[in-house]
Amino acid sequence: MNQLKFTVLAAAMLLSACAEKEVSMAPPARTPYQSIVINTPGVTGVNCVMQSGNDTYAVKAPGAVMVRRAPDMMNVSCFKGEHMSGRNTVRPSFAPSEGAEVKGTQTACVSCNYPNTVTVAMSLNGSAMNVPVTVWSR
Repeated sequence: MNQLKFTVLAAAMLLSACAEKEVSMAPPARTPYQSIVINTPGVTGVNCVMQSGNDTYAVKAPGAVMVRRAPDMMNVSCFKGEHMSGRNTVRPSFAPSEGAEVKGTQTACVSCNYPNTVTVAMSLNGSAMNVPVTVWSR
């Protein structure tokens, strides 16, 4: 009989521990920052500058950077040396009511979310292609 009481007591303790764990499992709070990966297909060691509102960030691509969540457009400008460059602009998603409330302020925008990956196509500048070529003939 003692064995049965012990088994029932142990089972009740296990179940109560599980129930407590389920109740305490709240979704994680969103931080005012997020990580964005800048991808430059086919080109490595690219210097990128990102600007959103009053915030400016720099990253060597391909790579990740931590940015503040904001309702502002994010302009990404990348360059490698004097002849390769690329640009992209991304728009965040956000709850319209919160976006209007925090626009132009430095307060956190919890619902604002930039894309996790931003791709910037790199190309040669037009001026880099205007190299004079001398043809020797006999």
